[in-house]
Amino acid sequence: MKRLVTILIIIMPFHLLGQDLKITYIANEGVLIANQNKKVLIDALFDDFYKQYLSPSAEALSKMMASENPFDGVDVVLTTHFHRDHFEANITGNFLKEHQESALLSSNQIKDELQSKYVDYSSIEKRVKAHARGVSTLKEEINGVTVYSFFMYHAGGERTKSIENMGFIVEVGDKKILHLGDSDMNPERFREVDLAKYEIDIALVPYWYMTSDAGIDIINNSIKPKQLIGVHYPKAPSKTALDEIMKNYPKARVFKEAMESFSMK
Repeated sequence: MKRLVTILIIIMPFHLLGQDLKITYIANEGVLIANQNKKVLIDALFDDFYKQYLSPSAEALSKMMASENPFDGVDVVLTTHFHRDHFEANITGNFLKEHQESALLSSNQIKDELQSKYVDYSSIEKRVKAHARGVSTLKEEINGVTVYSFFMYHAGGERTKSIENMGFIVEVGDKKILHLGDSDMNPERFREVDLAKYEIDIALVPYWYMTSDAGIDIINNSIKPKQLIGVHYPKAPSKTALDEIMKNYPKARVFKEAMESFSMK
């Protein structure tokens, strides 16, 4: 038995040993994804603008800015789009200025917002990476984190077509986590992106995906995640929606309370 354990340890890559994954909910679609070595912050740097959705508390924002646990050593900041329940230029700019170790990846729209609204943009410019809207899925290494990024239309049809909404697949250790932002439930676009081939461990999706026929089809046939977590849940709770989610996906989670978390071995 001792010899078997030794062999298993040798075979398994050293950097994957003990790499438990933890996702901490901050607000709305904002999350911190972390293991023992890497941390990724997504859609978490914003203020209390849209009152119907949870926003980061003053305490949480203070901890983020001061690099207090668990927000110390953030490697990558990802922003799906520029709506104020996902992103605020000055808060994001100040975070990057205070965190020289952090790099941001998003769309050209986010970059333009930072350039036009954050007065000290020159101090963070070299760590801001932006992509033009396109159909290709891009893979890159950012501070040791593998990120796949792709563009999806924002939910809302024609009236929101100009919004550059991004989706991300983040590799942290041996886990792949999907974040869709506010992606429209367009089955054709999901077929183009072909998310199932990435073997998603955890999918963070707007909670309404789990209550509609179109969203369920996308989850079951285009994403196929091992674990499902609903986000963008409103402050005013909807028991009907939660009951529907539990009926459709009994093992799913819905993030509702600030700083709740989900862990995976």
